[in-house]
Amino acid sequence: MPRKKIIKQEETGYSHYKTYLTNGIEMIDSMSQRHRKVMQTRMDFRYPQEMETDGSDKDFSKALQGLSKELNKDGYDPQYLGRREQNDQPHQHYHLNLLTNAKKHENRCGIIKKAERHWGNALGLSQEDVRNMGLVDYSDKDHPNGYMLTRGSGDYTETRDHMIRQMSYLTKYVPKDTTPTATRKFFVSQFKKDGALHK
Repeated sequence: MPRKKIIKQEETGYSHYKTYLTNGIEMIDSMSQRHRKVMQTRMDFRYPQEMETDGSDKDFSKALQGLSKELNKDGYDPQYLGRREQNDQPHQHYHLNLLTNAKKHENRCGIIKKAERHWGNALGLSQEDVRNMGLVDYSDKDHPNGYMLTRGSGDYTETRDHMIRQMSYLTKYVPKDTTPTATRKFFVSQFKKDGALHK
């Protein structure tokens, strides 16, 4: 992967990949222009410690493709930013920031269950095994695992700021990341960039 421009973000205190941070913010704004209510869900995808893998991104790509296809079919208009990360662990893990049209749902449980099923399909495991082993991690003791952004609401700006901050975690520069240079680190959906965002 060619070297990307790194910028310092005062709000987060971290350095970030500028391209992906910008894409993530544009994605939030684009979704909010298209849908009155947008739900953001954060999830982490992990492998069982004892599982042998080839180190590629094929499992995550398969799960992400299947999840996106199902959510699209159900009218959720899924848009995502995903990130591969690996430090001193035997396996890589993946972070996912998922945005969906919340007109039909206001609960993340269904989306999380779908994610568990597709990750299980990619790994050859049942959804029950994935859940019991905590391979799709969506809980956070310190912060909510997502936000609901409602256009026209009094807390719109504050909620949008929270969403950007949560999303930006995926775009931070991690010097100790051991992902091979030629291996894909970022996964970004082809969201619609509304013209108003670029004026």
